[in-house]
Amino acid sequence: MKKLLLIFSFLLLLLSCKKDPPIPSISFCEEFPDECVDVREVKDYFYFNYGSWWVYEEENSGLRDSVYITETFTDKSSVLFETWFYSTYDGYFYIYFTTGVRPEVKNNMAKKSEKLTTVYRSKGKPGDYVAEGECFMFYPVPGLWTYSYGGGYIGFDNILEIEDVFADYMVIEENFQKVVKVTEEHTAIEESQPTIHYYCPNVGLIKKELLDSNQIWNLVDYHIVK
Repeated sequence: MKKLLLIFSFLLLLLSCKKDPPIPSISFCEEFPDECVDVREVKDYFYFNYGSWWVYEEENSGLRDSVYITETFTDKSSVLFETWFYSTYDGYFYIYFTTGVRPEVKNNMAKKSEKLTTVYRSKGKPGDYVAEGECFMFYPVPGLWTYSYGGGYIGFDNILEIEDVFADYMVIEENFQKVVKVTEEHTAIEESQPTIHYYCPNVGLIKKELLDSNQIWNLVDYHIVK
């Protein structure tokens, strides 16, 4: 009988000492959603479906370049994508892709103030590979992201910068929203000359300035397949 009483008393003691379950921790992005972004939104600038096409016109010469998708892939659960654009003007393929995210990204979410991923761009055609290099940083914050790369195989140092993000930006007669202005000092795929690219979400490249060549290519027509 004494043993049963001791066992019962011990069980009561254990139950009285039981800790409350831990309170689940709240992540930064759950607490401050407006300060975070889904890194997969970078695809809005570079990933497009088959059937999408763009027409650009050079301001000084009137030359035109028709660009269309030849290959495209995305993993909807992650940031991974690859899009092949073919230029009828120069006969080259321009390939945009990303290889992953930084460790700060959890469940595809992270602070806008952190560099989450980098978009790469290559240029080439059968028998003529030109170059490859970084071309875009996400999330685009003006003045915050400056990236240097180069030397070695390309023979020079390039400086890539998110220079500005315009709420509204006019090209020819169309107004585009949330346009990202990206400057490069030596663009590998453009004969190492300084360039300025303007990217708009859900439209892509809307303007390109080749500074040494004195060329400005403006988007004059396009069709995006959702």
